[in-house]
Amino acid sequence: MSIVRSNKLPAQHPGAIFKKRILDRHKITIVQAAKLMHVNRPHLNNFVNGKVSVTAPLAYKLERSTGINAAFWLSLQTKYDLYVNSNLEVEAEPLYAFG
Repeated sequence: MSIVRSNKLPAQHPGAIFKKRILDRHKITIVQAAKLMHVNRPHLNNFVNGKVSVTAPLAYKLERSTGINAAFWLSLQTKYDLYVNSNLEVEAEPLYAFG
């Protein structure tokens, strides 16, 4: 059975949201943020540019640094991942008859 998923709502990478809502709003550079968050600058830069995902350790650092719950950041990542893969063709058979 082949399922094609579709999602019309756009989702932003959590790094873009972090940049817009935190860094830009408070005029904080990536260098400053990386130092205060105790993460290396290239990794934070890659996160802000959507090249790396939020992991649990990064989510906790974001929580500690912004006051925004780690679960929120992980939820944004999940929504983004589902959106990016919304047109992924999936091959799977039902495990049982449902419905």
